[in-house]
Amino acid sequence: MCVPLPEVSEAVTARLFALCARLDPGPAARAEAVRLAAGVRDWDRVLARAEAEGLRPLLYWGLRDSAGAVPAPVREALRRAFLRNLARNTQLFRELEPALDAIRGAGLRVALTKGARLALDVYPDPALRPFWDVDLIVHPADWASLRRILDRLGFAGPSVGAAGDAAGPRVLDWSFSPYFRKGPLFLEFHAHPLGLHFPVRGADGFWASAGRLRVCGTEALVLPAECEMCHLAVHAQQHSYSRLVWLADIAALAGRPGLDWDRVVRVAREARVRGPVHHGLRLAEALWPGAVPPGCLAALRPGPVEAAGLRWLWPEAAVARRAPAPDWPYYMPSLFSLWERKDPVLALRTVAGILFPPQAWLAAATGAAAGSPRLYGRYAGRLFRPAVTAARRLFRTE
Repeated sequence: MCVPLPEVSEAVTARLFALCARLDPGPAARAEAVRLAAGVRDWDRVLARAEAEGLRPLLYWGLRDSAGAVPAPVREALRRAFLRNLARNTQLFRELEPALDAIRGAGLRVALTKGARLALDVYPDPALRPFWDVDLIVHPADWASLRRILDRLGFAGPSVGAAGDAAGPRVLDWSFSPYFRKGPLFLEFHAHPLGLHFPVRGADGFWASAGRLRVCGTEALVLPAECEMCHLAVHAQQHSYSRLVWLADIAALAGRPGLDWDRVVRVAREARVRGPVHHGLRLAEALWPGAVPPGCLAALRPGPVEAAGLRWLWPEAAVARRAPAPDWPYYMPSLFSLWERKDPVLALRTVAGILFPPQAWLAAATGAAAGSPRLYGRYAGRLFRPAVTAARRLFRTE
């Protein structure tokens, strides 16, 4: 009688993903990944989870030479996913080239960040880092000039802006990042290099030390890698670490030669994002031991109350094994930053702006008609979401 082999556990699948997400895991880790892959029986489930984690190209990269462990149809599916992502990224960069060229010619402070930057600047092959939209950081003083370029190139902006105008926002708002679209290309613009909901002093220093990155036949500005590291940690927390690729980004950038960890610490301290940056780096270190220098973690360690809150919201063990977790509001890193600042006026103003955004913006973001009574329900949802999420977290069984 033939007894079917048991399916690998969720923890084993998470371990396989972590091994394949490292760009250079080493011979022992590669051997372990092959062994774990050989035990997979339900590849459809594993491939679906890898897609949700943003890891299909990296899974292909890690298992491409494992013919004996991975069935041929699965290897072919992974190869096709890799090539599709390569084709898509190549097209997006070509579509982006005219905008970057115009921005460069005008001398504007507009920097490529997150997925599109990492695909070219950190990963060994641009196909390894999927991204849906192209994120760009804009110096607020250059926003008006950038809008004119976007209009001239035929980018369509939001139908309703944060200020309620039909043509889209005239100013770049700190809290609500506008999207602009042209064909398959989506551009999302951010006003702060660290993705917070309020300006901080010293941000101009990031621009003074910006570098350039080759994109097709032109170049894009990129902010210092140490600033990007802090931004990645904040961004991963904004999305409650729900995709493993965001933590893999941190580990990949951490392995970049010449990264100034003392500057990472300075940026995080001066911007008052010690807690979010420490927690992102700590999670990356838990998944990939040795990725982050222990001295950096020690220098960024937040106070006991903040540290306890971070561990409660995003437990290290649960994140590492990719357990389902509450989807906390995206503004959580800003709240931790406000905690560090101890500025009640700034805190009240920021929280009020987050919970009660302009009606026109909320209508555009949710699809509700401007002036509709449904908007009151949307406001109530924003107001009570943290309490509801906390209640779910309290009563969730591990």
